Amino acid sequence: MLTLPYAKETGLKNMATDWWLFENAETPTFRHYQWTESEISFGYGQDWKWAEQVTSTEIDRLIRRPTGGGIVKHGKDWTYCLVLPSLHDSFSIAPLDLYKEVHLCILSAFSKESVVTNLQPCPTKKEKTIPGNCFEEPVGWDLMNFDFSKKIAGAAMKRSRKGVLLQGTIIMQKDWNLNRLRFEDNLINCFAEMLNEKNNKVAWPDRFSSEIDKLNKQFASLDWKKNRVRN
Repeated sequence: MLTLPYAKETGLKNMATDWWLFENAETPTFRHYQWTESEISFGYGQDWKWAEQVTSTEIDRLIRRPTGGGIVKHGKDWTYCLVLPSLHDSFSIAPLDLYKEVHLCILSAFSKESVVTNLQPCPTKKEKTIPGNCFEEPVGWDLMNFDFSKKIAGAAMKRSRKGVLLQGTIIMQKDWNLNRLRFEDNLINCFAEMLNEKNNKVAWPDRFSSEIDKLNKQFASLDWKKNRVRN
């Protein structure tokens, strides 16, 4: 598994970067990042007018993700991207099973920092609903705090013939006093082990900087934000 350097960028560049990885990764690839300012993202399948109403934010200031899921407030969260190309064995993992395994890794990393978390039970029968506010509406295999009163981690996914793109968010509590670098290492190593890979830290490819500007403009366009059209 390739692990790319940490970055802190605008929401648009974060989305463009994740999409670039999805389009170019030839092996499982992971990165984690933060946001230069407080921003709100909404899922690929959500209606933009509804997102405006719920967030009281105009569409030009919202970020539409290429993955599903609901509304997420960013700025202080720990965000990550995991790409699984279709030619890798991990592509055969059922989406719900992958979602569970990802959150079990986060649970394990927290456990090693003496932070107790739990998986939200998955209902035996899932009703088809449009996602709302991601962290106010836990779903099966989300990661919850010790007493299930607060959602700690969730993720959104896109799956196509190209592969799987998973974008996840973790809400850190200040009073946990965990060792952030150790937590990150344990989490990334768990992801690699889950995929039967070794954690291979690499630099960004040379061509990345010359190709990302076009994608950044696409994710900034109203055609994308309103109608999910990328030119």
